[in-house]
Amino acid sequence: MVFSTRLPEQARGQTDKSVRDSEKIVKATEYVQHSKAETPFKSYVVLETDGGNSLVIEKPAVGVAPWSENPSDLDDRNSLAKVIRSIDCRSGGKTVGVLKSYNVQEVPEGCSDSLFAQAVYCFAAGQAESIGIRSGFRLSEPQRFAPCSRLPPVSFAA
Repeated sequence: MVFSTRLPEQARGQTDKSVRDSEKIVKATEYVQHSKAETPFKSYVVLETDGGNSLVIEKPAVGVAPWSENPSDLDDRNSLAKVIRSIDCRSGGKTVGVLKSYNVQEVPEGCSDSLFAQAVYCFAAGQAESIGIRSGFRLSEPQRFAPCSRLPPVSFAA
C-alpha cells in the first residue's frame, strides 16, 4: 500500500515554474518503475538544474520524447520507482538548452525505453562522448547495449 499527501487533482497538474535553456544540469538520476504495458518495467531520467528545477525525460509509446518540467507528482512517482544510478553533473557543464538541441529527429520505433533513458543519462552526465551505455541495472548483459554514439537521433519537446 502506498500513501500520498497530495490530492489526486494536485498530483496530475504541473507547476507554473518553467525551466530556462541557460540552466545547468547539476544531477542526473536514472529510474526504473513497474509498467502495465507490454514490458514489465519502464525507465526514465530525472535531471535537476542549478535553478532548482526538475526535468523528467522518458521514451513515449509513439512520437517525440516527452519533456516534463517540474511535474507535481514527481516525488510520488520516484517513491514507487527504483534508482538505477545517479551522478553529479556540475563539472560536465551541460545546459538545458544543449540537451534540448542534442538531436532533432524522432525516437526510432525499435529503441527501447531503457536504452533511451540510458542515452539521455550518458549525454547529461557527459559520458556519451567517452563511453558506451552502461547501466547499473543490467551489468551482466553488456552486449545488449550499443554505445551512445550509435544511438539514433532523438528530440526532446517541452
